[in-house]
Amino acid sequence: MLFVVDIFLRAIWLDKPAGSLIFDEWYYVNVARVILGLKQSLGSNSQPPYVNVPPGLDPNHEHPPLAKLLIAFSMYLLGDNGYGWRIPSVIFGSIAILVFYLLMKRLATYKMVPLASTFLFSFDNLVFVQSRIAILDIFALTFMLLGLYWYFSGHSHLSAIGMALSALTKITGLAGILIIVIVHVVRFTTDRSSRRNWSEFFSWFEKYVAVWLACFLLLLTIMDRLWVGYSNPFDHIKFILSYSAGLVSQCPNGIISCPWQWLLNQVQIPYLVVNVQVSSGTTSNSYASIKFLGAMNPAILYLTIPAMIYMAYSYYQKKSDLTLLSLVWFAVAYLPFYPAVIFGQRVTYLFYFLAAVPAICAAIAQMIADQNPPKLVLVFYLAVVLASFFSMFPFKVIPT
Repeated sequence: MLFVVDIFLRAIWLDKPAGSLIFDEWYYVNVARVILGLKQSLGSNSQPPYVNVPPGLDPNHEHPPLAKLLIAFSMYLLGDNGYGWRIPSVIFGSIAILVFYLLMKRLATYKMVPLASTFLFSFDNLVFVQSRIAILDIFALTFMLLGLYWYFSGHSHLSAIGMALSALTKITGLAGILIIVIVHVVRFTTDRSSRRNWSEFFSWFEKYVAVWLACFLLLLTIMDRLWVGYSNPFDHIKFILSYSAGLVSQCPNGIISCPWQWLLNQVQIPYLVVNVQVSSGTTSNSYASIKFLGAMNPAILYLTIPAMIYMAYSYYQKKSDLTLLSLVWFAVAYLPFYPAVIFGQRVTYLFYFLAAVPAICAAIAQMIADQNPPKLVLVFYLAVVLASFFSMFPFKVIPT
């Protein structure tokens, strides 16, 4: 039932407001148009985002091409419209919810944790908005979740492929393989149930990394040659890394934010706001009829630090796979932004927090389950989460 509601909410009014591109769709939808040989949108300066670029090739070289090709394929099938742009995000966002639930089912010792954590993940505003607009992050997160699920299911080769696909949608997907490496090392070194076999340990790493590299480099080579224009993947990787290194700002402004601000929902990003003017006599008021906001559900966000502290304590006591994964996932997906901003003046945005949201949801659900509160308390908290979600729901009135 929850899964059906999730799909419905992500798919409803998917083409509204008609013809409008939301946030970075301005880039990625126009990339897909270039790949398909279609006319680009014009900006406020009467210029498209990509000028003098050859049709048929991805002009957005700062990101790997996989997600953009999926958007272009959807537009080829469904047309150059809101459904064509956004259906892939809806599909991948829905898959992310299902895979996250299955991952929690495999790791959780409490029956309520899979459903509660998936409920939180489903009704986080940042996850929801990213799951219904045509930008890259939800693709990377979904493949990462698949990689984690396959790892804990004992399918290491599939896990490596999932993590490679995550990095092929956005280079930040490299966090996935780092999570796996740390988790595997910790699980092996803390396992007291049997004699450690170091040869098998290193053999597993060799095979995992080999499969990851083979998949990543082979698919990037194919996509680069056919749809990007690079003769080899290493030139493309070099460009991605140099471009990323150049994203710096001495004085953050606008929608740029620092990672410590994300924990307070500061510098929220107005992805798209449509205001309606209402006149009554001599007075005139305006209100937002549509408001796509890059921000987390505060009922989830404000429990992040308590939940992570509790996970650290819980892991010290129990050393369960769920607490280990939550801690490592959060640390890898979030903490590296601190030195990047403090020492490298790296430009960051609140939506970079998306990759850490599943770890937060799992930690909160585990913390609640460990405390075994009365059912009424749990229902009240989930009701607050739901109320907060609907207060941030993008459509304030029914579109016409």
